[in-house]
Amino acid sequence: MFLQAVFLDSFFYLKNILSKVHQFVKNINLFIIYVIVIIPTGCSDNNTKNQLIAAESIVTHSKYLKINETGDGVLIKITHPTVKNKIYNYFVAKNKEKKTPNGYLRIDRENVSFLIFSTTHVGMLEKLNQVSKIKGTCSKELIHSSSILKKIDNGSIQSFEDEGLASLEKIIKLKPRIIVYSGSSSEFNKASLLEKMNIFTIPNFDWKETHPLGKAEWILFFGYLTGSENLAKQHLKRVKDNYFSLVEKVKGLKTSPSVLMGSKIGDFWYGPAGESYGAKLLNDAKANYVYKKTRGTASVEYSMEKVFSEAKNVEFWINPGFSSLKLLEMNNPKAKFFNSFQNKKIYCYSNNQNKYWELNGVQPDWILSDLIQIFHPNLKLENPMYFYKAVE
Repeated sequence: MFLQAVFLDSFFYLKNILSKVHQFVKNINLFIIYVIVIIPTGCSDNNTKNQLIAAESIVTHSKYLKINETGDGVLIKITHPTVKNKIYNYFVAKNKEKKTPNGYLRIDRENVSFLIFSTTHVGMLEKLNQVSKIKGTCSKELIHSSSILKKIDNGSIQSFEDEGLASLEKIIKLKPRIIVYSGSSSEFNKASLLEKMNIFTIPNFDWKETHPLGKAEWILFFGYLTGSENLAKQHLKRVKDNYFSLVEKVKGLKTSPSVLMGSKIGDFWYGPAGESYGAKLLNDAKANYVYKKTRGTASVEYSMEKVFSEAKNVEFWINPGFSSLKLLEMNNPKAKFFNSFQNKKIYCYSNNQNKYWELNGVQPDWILSDLIQIFHPNLKLENPMYFYKAVE
Protein backbone atom coordinates (compact mmCIF):
# COMPACT_ATOMS: atom_id res chain seq x y z
CA MET A 1 0.00 0.00 0.00
CA PHE A 2 2.84 2.35 0.83
CA LEU A 3 4.43 1.88 -2.58
CA GLN A 4 1.07 2.40 -4.25
CA ALA A 5 0.57 5.66 -2.33
CA VAL A 6 4.06 6.88 -3.30
CA PHE A 7 3.37 5.99 -6.92
CA LEU A 8 0.07 7.91 -6.92
CA ASP A 9 1.65 10.94 -5.26
CA SER A 10 4.44 10.92 -7.86
CA PHE A 11 1.94 10.50 -10.67
CA PHE A 12 -0.19 13.48 -9.61
CA TYR A 13 2.95 15.56 -9.00
CA LEU A 14 4.26 14.85 -12.51
CA LYS A 15 0.83 15.49 -13.95
CA ASN A 16 0.75 18.87 -12.25
CA ILE A 17 4.23 19.71 -13.56
CA LEU A 18 3.31 18.65 -17.11
CA SER A 19 0.13 20.73 -16.93
CA LYS A 20 2.16 23.81 -16.01
CA VAL A 21 4.67 23.12 -18.79
CA HIS A 22 1.81 22.77 -21.27
CA GLN A 23 0.35 26.10 -20.17
CA PHE A 24 3.80 27.73 -20.40
CA VAL A 25 4.33 26.46 -23.98
CA LYS A 26 0.83 27.62 -24.90
CA ASN A 27 1.60 31.10 -23.57
CA ILE A 28 4.89 31.15 -25.48
CA ASN A 29 3.09 30.24 -28.74
CA LEU A 30 0.54 32.99 -28.16
CA PHE A 31 3.37 35.44 -27.56
CA ILE A 32 5.12 34.41 -30.79
CA ILE A 33 1.88 34.83 -32.73
CA TYR A 34 1.46 38.26 -31.14
CA VAL A 35 4.99 39.29 -32.14
CA ILE A 36 4.72 38.02 -35.72
CA VAL A 37 1.18 39.05 -36.56
CA ILE A 38 0.12 41.93 -34.33
CA ILE A 39 3.26 43.96 -33.74
CA PRO A 40 4.24 44.55 -37.43
CA THR A 41 0.76 45.80 -38.30
CA GLY A 42 0.98 48.42 -35.61
CA CYS A 43 4.66 49.27 -36.04
CA SER A 44 5.40 52.96 -36.45
CA ASP A 45 8.64 52.33 -38.39
CA ASN A 46 7.32 52.60 -41.95
CA ASN A 47 10.69 51.70 -43.44
CA THR A 48 10.71 48.31 -41.68
CA LYS A 49 7.10 47.60 -42.58
CA ASN A 50 7.59 48.41 -46.24
CA GLN A 51 10.66 46.20 -46.47
CA LEU A 52 8.45 43.33 -45.30
CA ILE A 53 5.38 44.24 -47.33
CA ALA A 54 6.10 45.09 -50.98
CA ALA A 55 3.75 44.84 -53.91
CA GLU A 56 4.41 42.22 -56.58
CA SER A 57 6.84 43.21 -59.28
CA ILE A 58 5.26 45.42 -61.92
CA VAL A 59 7.52 43.70 -64.45
CA THR A 60 5.81 40.67 -65.99
CA HIS A 61 7.87 39.49 -68.98
CA SER A 62 11.51 40.28 -68.16
CA LYS A 63 13.67 37.44 -66.87
CA TYR A 64 16.33 39.66 -65.34
CA LEU A 65 14.56 42.79 -64.04
CA LYS A 66 12.18 43.07 -61.08
CA ILE A 67 10.68 46.31 -59.77
CA ASN A 68 8.66 46.49 -56.56
CA GLU A 69 6.91 49.61 -55.30
CA THR A 70 6.72 50.13 -51.53
CA GLY A 71 5.51 52.94 -49.30
CA ASP A 72 9.05 54.26 -48.96
CA GLY A 73 10.22 53.99 -52.56
CA VAL A 74 11.08 51.51 -55.26
CA LEU A 75 13.14 48.32 -55.06
CA ILE A 76 14.95 47.43 -58.29
CA LYS A 77 16.52 43.98 -58.58
CA ILE A 78 18.70 43.00 -61.54
CA THR A 79 19.74 39.36 -61.87
CA HIS A 80 22.86 38.44 -63.81
CA PRO A 81 21.96 35.99 -66.62
CA THR A 82 25.11 33.88 -66.43
CA VAL A 83 26.81 34.50 -63.06
CA LYS A 84 25.06 32.28 -60.50
CA ASN A 85 23.49 34.10 -57.53
CA LYS A 86 24.74 37.46 -58.78
CA ILE A 87 22.04 40.03 -57.98
CA TYR A 88 22.24 43.83 -58.02
CA ASN A 89 19.82 45.61 -55.66
CA TYR A 90 18.95 49.32 -55.91
CA PHE A 91 16.62 51.52 -53.90
CA VAL A 92 15.02 54.73 -55.19
CA ALA A 93 13.57 56.58 -52.18
CA LYS A 94 10.46 58.75 -52.27
CA ASN A 95 12.28 61.43 -50.28
CA LYS A 96 15.47 62.02 -48.34
CA GLU A 97 13.97 60.94 -45.02
CA LYS A 98 13.34 57.36 -46.15
CA LYS A 99 15.90 54.80 -44.98
CA THR A 100 17.71 52.48 -47.36
CA PRO A 101 16.83 48.78 -46.88
CA ASN A 102 19.64 46.42 -45.97
CA GLY A 103 21.47 45.02 -49.00
CA TYR A 104 20.40 47.82 -51.36
CA LEU A 105 22.38 50.62 -52.98
CA ARG A 106 20.56 53.93 -52.76
CA ILE A 107 20.06 55.89 -55.99
CA ASP A 108 18.92 59.50 -55.60
CA ARG A 109 17.05 60.92 -58.58
CA GLU A 110 18.11 64.50 -57.94
CA ASN A 111 20.55 65.70 -60.59
CA VAL A 112 20.74 62.22 -62.12
CA SER A 113 22.76 61.93 -65.33
CA PHE A 114 23.87 59.04 -67.52
CA LEU A 115 26.71 57.63 -69.53
CA ILE A 116 25.15 54.94 -71.74
CA PHE A 117 26.85 52.64 -74.22
CA SER A 118 23.82 51.14 -75.98
CA THR A 119 21.74 52.93 -78.60
CA THR A 120 18.74 50.97 -77.30
CA HIS A 121 19.02 53.02 -74.11
CA VAL A 122 19.20 56.20 -76.16
CA GLY A 123 15.82 55.26 -77.62
CA MET A 124 14.33 54.61 -74.18
CA LEU A 125 15.53 57.88 -72.63
CA GLU A 126 14.38 59.82 -75.67
CA LYS A 127 10.93 58.21 -75.45
CA LEU A 128 10.78 59.42 -71.83
CA ASN A 129 11.82 62.97 -72.83
CA GLN A 130 14.99 62.57 -70.75
CA VAL A 131 17.65 63.34 -73.37
CA SER A 132 18.85 66.23 -71.20
CA LYS A 133 20.06 63.68 -68.64
CA ILE A 134 22.43 61.99 -71.11
CA LYS A 135 26.01 63.19 -70.64
CA GLY A 136 27.72 60.56 -72.74
CA THR A 137 26.85 57.83 -75.20
CA CYS A 138 28.34 55.44 -77.72
CA SER A 139 30.02 56.36 -80.99
CA LYS A 140 28.25 58.98 -83.11
CA GLU A 141 28.29 56.62 -86.09
CA LEU A 142 25.79 54.35 -84.31
CA ILE A 143 23.24 57.05 -83.40
CA HIS A 144 19.95 57.61 -85.24
CA SER A 145 18.34 60.31 -83.08
CA SER A 146 18.74 63.76 -84.63
CA SER A 147 18.52 65.45 -81.22
CA ILE A 148 21.36 63.30 -79.84
CA LEU A 149 23.49 63.88 -82.94
CA LYS A 150 22.99 67.62 -82.56
CA LYS A 151 24.08 67.51 -78.92
CA ILE A 152 27.16 65.47 -79.81
CA ASP A 153 28.06 68.04 -82.46
CA ASN A 154 27.71 70.97 -80.06
CA GLY A 155 29.61 69.16 -77.30
CA SER A 156 26.81 68.86 -74.74
CA ILE A 157 26.98 65.06 -75.09
CA GLN A 158 30.32 63.26 -75.27
CA SER A 159 30.69 60.19 -77.48
CA PHE A 160 32.68 57.17 -76.27
CA GLU A 161 34.20 54.09 -77.80
CA ASP A 162 33.06 50.60 -76.76
CA GLU A 163 32.46 50.34 -73.00
CA GLY A 164 35.46 48.06 -72.58
CA LEU A 165 37.73 50.73 -74.06
CA ALA A 166 36.19 53.81 -72.46
CA SER A 167 38.76 56.23 -71.07
CA LEU A 168 38.66 56.37 -67.27
CA GLU A 169 40.06 59.89 -67.33
CA LYS A 170 37.33 61.00 -69.72
CA ILE A 171 34.62 59.42 -67.55
CA ILE A 172 35.90 61.12 -64.38
CA LYS A 173 36.01 64.46 -66.17
CA LEU A 174 32.46 63.97 -67.48
CA LYS A 175 31.13 63.06 -63.99
CA PRO A 176 27.97 61.15 -64.93
CA ARG A 177 25.89 60.08 -61.95
CA ILE A 178 25.17 56.63 -63.41
CA ILE A 179 26.98 54.50 -65.99
CA VAL A 180 24.68 51.94 -67.61
CA TYR A 181 26.69 49.14 -69.21
CA SER A 182 25.89 45.86 -70.94
CA GLY A 183 27.11 43.55 -68.20
CA SER A 184 28.73 41.22 -70.73
CA SER A 185 31.65 41.19 -68.30
CA SER A 186 30.90 40.77 -64.61
CA GLU A 187 31.77 44.33 -63.57
CA PHE A 188 32.46 47.63 -65.31
CA ASN A 189 36.15 48.51 -65.46
CA LYS A 190 37.28 50.39 -62.31
CA ALA A 191 33.75 50.25 -60.88
CA SER A 192 34.93 50.40 -57.23
CA LEU A 193 37.10 53.43 -57.94
CA LEU A 194 34.26 55.21 -59.71
CA GLU A 195 31.86 54.48 -56.86
CA LYS A 196 34.21 56.27 -54.45
CA MET A 197 33.72 59.30 -56.70
CA ASN A 198 29.94 58.92 -56.43
CA ILE A 199 29.66 57.50 -59.96
CA PHE A 200 27.58 54.32 -59.93
CA THR A 201 27.81 51.54 -62.53
CA ILE A 202 24.63 49.58 -63.23
CA PRO A 203 24.40 46.60 -65.62
CA ASN A 204 21.50 46.36 -68.05
CA PHE A 205 20.66 42.91 -69.43
CA ASP A 206 17.86 43.85 -71.83
CA TRP A 207 19.92 42.35 -74.66
CA LYS A 208 19.64 38.92 -73.01
CA GLU A 209 15.85 38.92 -72.84
CA THR A 210 14.06 36.23 -74.83
CA HIS A 211 10.64 37.93 -74.96
CA PRO A 212 10.31 41.17 -76.95
CA LEU A 213 8.09 42.64 -74.23
CA GLY A 214 10.64 41.61 -71.60
CA LYS A 215 13.18 43.80 -73.35
CA ALA A 216 10.66 46.63 -73.65
CA GLU A 217 10.03 46.54 -69.89
CA TRP A 218 13.52 47.92 -69.23
CA ILE A 219 12.08 51.35 -70.04
CA LEU A 220 10.63 51.14 -66.50
CA PHE A 221 14.19 50.95 -65.18
CA PHE A 222 14.99 54.29 -66.79
CA GLY A 223 11.58 55.64 -65.84
CA TYR A 224 12.13 55.14 -62.11
CA LEU A 225 15.70 56.44 -62.20
CA THR A 226 14.56 59.68 -63.86
CA GLY A 227 11.23 60.24 -62.13
CA SER A 228 9.29 59.57 -65.34
CA GLU A 229 7.87 56.19 -64.31
CA ASN A 230 4.28 57.18 -65.12
CA LEU A 231 5.25 58.06 -68.68
CA ALA A 232 7.14 54.77 -68.93
CA LYS A 233 4.10 52.83 -67.70
CA GLN A 234 1.79 54.58 -70.18
CA HIS A 235 4.13 53.88 -73.09
CA LEU A 236 4.60 50.26 -72.08
CA LYS A 237 0.85 49.72 -71.83
CA ARG A 238 0.36 51.03 -75.38
CA VAL A 239 3.15 48.79 -76.67
CA LYS A 240 1.79 45.68 -74.94
CA ASP A 241 -1.79 46.37 -76.03
CA ASN A 242 -0.69 46.77 -79.64
CA TYR A 243 1.61 43.73 -79.50
CA PHE A 244 -1.12 41.44 -78.14
CA SER A 245 -3.63 42.86 -80.61
CA LEU A 246 -1.31 41.98 -83.49
CA VAL A 247 -0.81 38.46 -82.13
CA GLU A 248 -4.60 38.01 -82.04
CA LYS A 249 -4.94 39.20 -85.65
CA VAL A 250 -2.78 36.37 -86.97
CA LYS A 251 -3.72 33.66 -84.49
CA GLY A 252 -6.63 32.37 -86.57
CA LEU A 253 -4.82 32.40 -89.92
CA LYS A 254 -4.50 29.03 -91.62
CA THR A 255 -1.15 29.75 -93.30
CA SER A 256 2.26 29.88 -91.62
CA PRO A 257 4.85 30.63 -94.29
CA SER A 258 8.26 29.00 -93.97
CA VAL A 259 11.04 31.38 -92.91
CA LEU A 260 14.81 31.44 -92.58
CA MET A 261 16.43 34.09 -90.37
CA GLY A 262 20.13 34.86 -90.15
CA SER A 263 23.24 35.26 -92.27
CA LYS A 264 26.59 33.80 -93.22
CA ILE A 265 29.52 35.21 -91.27
CA GLY A 266 32.89 33.85 -92.26
CA ASP A 267 32.49 30.15 -93.01
CA PHE A 268 29.39 29.58 -90.88
CA TRP A 269 25.73 30.45 -90.78
CA TYR A 270 24.33 32.15 -87.68
CA GLY A 271 20.66 32.46 -86.82
CA PRO A 272 18.46 32.67 -83.71
CA ALA A 273 18.01 29.53 -81.66
CA GLY A 274 14.49 28.22 -81.16
CA GLU A 275 14.00 29.74 -77.68
CA SER A 276 15.45 33.15 -78.53
CA TYR A 277 14.14 36.68 -78.95
CA GLY A 278 14.17 36.42 -82.75
CA ALA A 279 12.40 33.04 -82.81
CA LYS A 280 9.71 34.43 -80.48
CA LEU A 281 8.99 37.29 -82.89
CA LEU A 282 8.70 34.89 -85.82
CA ASN A 283 6.37 32.65 -83.86
CA ASP A 284 4.17 35.59 -82.78
CA ALA A 285 4.02 36.72 -86.43
CA LYS A 286 2.74 33.21 -87.27
CA ALA A 287 5.70 32.14 -89.35
CA ASN A 288 7.18 28.65 -89.52
CA TYR A 289 10.83 29.20 -88.60
CA VAL A 290 12.98 26.42 -89.98
CA TYR A 291 15.02 26.12 -86.77
CA LYS A 292 12.20 26.71 -84.28
CA LYS A 293 12.79 23.36 -82.53
CA THR A 294 16.43 24.01 -81.70
CA ARG A 295 17.31 24.49 -78.04
CA GLY A 296 18.87 27.62 -76.62
CA THR A 297 18.27 31.34 -76.29
CA ALA A 298 21.27 32.62 -78.26
CA SER A 299 22.33 31.60 -81.78
CA VAL A 300 22.70 28.43 -83.78
CA GLU A 301 25.87 27.93 -85.79
CA TYR A 302 25.73 25.70 -88.86
CA SER A 303 27.74 25.04 -91.97
CA MET A 304 26.43 26.66 -95.14
CA GLU A 305 25.95 23.21 -96.64
CA LYS A 306 23.62 22.18 -93.82
CA VAL A 307 21.54 25.36 -94.10
CA PHE A 308 21.31 25.06 -97.85
CA SER A 309 20.09 21.46 -97.69
CA GLU A 310 17.50 22.25 -95.00
CA ALA A 311 16.30 25.73 -95.95
CA LYS A 312 16.82 26.35 -99.66
CA ASN A 313 13.08 26.00 -100.34
CA VAL A 314 11.76 28.29 -97.60
CA GLU A 315 9.49 31.10 -98.77
CA PHE A 316 11.05 34.03 -96.86
CA TRP A 317 14.51 35.00 -95.71
CA ILE A 318 14.81 37.59 -92.91
CA ASN A 319 17.91 39.53 -91.82
CA PRO A 320 20.55 38.37 -94.32
CA GLY A 321 22.77 41.23 -93.17
CA PHE A 322 22.96 43.09 -96.49
CA SER A 323 20.88 45.85 -98.08
CA SER A 324 21.14 44.57 -101.69
CA LEU A 325 20.98 41.22 -103.46
CA LYS A 326 24.27 42.00 -105.17
CA LEU A 327 26.12 42.45 -101.87
CA LEU A 328 24.42 39.37 -100.47
CA GLU A 329 25.54 37.23 -103.39
CA MET A 330 29.09 38.57 -103.18
CA ASN A 331 29.30 37.53 -99.52
CA ASN A 332 27.42 34.28 -99.98
CA PRO A 333 27.55 32.88 -103.56
CA LYS A 334 25.10 30.09 -102.67
CA ALA A 335 22.44 32.63 -101.73
CA LYS A 336 21.26 32.87 -105.35
CA PHE A 337 20.12 29.24 -105.22
CA PHE A 338 17.63 29.87 -102.40
CA ASN A 339 13.99 30.17 -103.47
CA SER A 340 13.63 33.31 -101.38
CA PHE A 341 16.46 34.91 -103.37
CA GLN A 342 15.02 33.91 -106.73
CA ASN A 343 11.51 35.08 -105.75
CA LYS A 344 12.82 38.28 -104.14
CA LYS A 345 11.31 37.53 -100.76
CA ILE A 346 14.25 38.66 -98.67
CA TYR A 347 13.76 41.42 -96.08
CA CYS A 348 16.08 43.27 -93.74
CA TYR A 349 16.34 46.41 -91.59
CA SER A 350 19.80 47.12 -93.03
CA ASN A 351 18.48 50.14 -94.95
CA ASN A 352 18.62 52.00 -91.60
CA GLN A 353 20.33 49.88 -88.98
CA ASN A 354 20.80 52.73 -86.51
CA LYS A 355 17.06 53.37 -86.42
CA TYR A 356 16.34 49.70 -85.81
CA TRP A 357 18.82 49.24 -82.97
CA GLU A 358 17.77 52.49 -81.30
CA LEU A 359 14.05 51.72 -81.37
CA ASN A 360 13.78 47.92 -81.37
CA GLY A 361 13.77 47.75 -77.58
CA VAL A 362 11.24 50.49 -77.03
CA GLN A 363 8.90 49.49 -79.90
CA PRO A 364 8.85 45.68 -80.34
CA ASP A 365 5.27 46.02 -81.56
CA TRP A 366 6.61 47.85 -84.62
CA ILE A 367 8.93 44.94 -85.43
CA LEU A 368 6.05 42.49 -85.07
CA SER A 369 3.88 44.67 -87.30
CA ASP A 370 6.56 44.70 -90.01
CA LEU A 371 6.97 40.92 -89.92
CA ILE A 372 3.22 40.34 -90.09
CA GLN A 373 2.96 42.59 -93.12
CA ILE A 374 5.77 40.65 -94.79
CA PHE A 375 4.36 37.18 -94.06
CA HIS A 376 0.63 38.01 -94.30
CA PRO A 377 0.19 40.89 -96.76
CA ASN A 378 -3.52 40.15 -97.16
CA LEU A 379 -4.19 41.41 -93.64
CA LYS A 380 -3.46 44.96 -94.87
CA LEU A 381 -2.51 46.58 -91.58
CA GLU A 382 -3.17 50.31 -91.47
CA ASN A 383 0.33 51.42 -90.45
CA PRO A 384 3.33 51.52 -92.79
CA MET A 385 6.46 49.38 -92.41
CA TYR A 386 8.66 50.87 -89.70
CA PHE A 387 12.00 49.10 -90.12
CA TYR A 388 12.02 46.42 -92.80
CA LYS A 389 12.37 46.72 -96.53
CA ALA A 390 12.76 44.22 -99.34
CA VAL A 391 16.37 43.53 -100.25
CA GLU A 392 16.65 44.35 -103.95
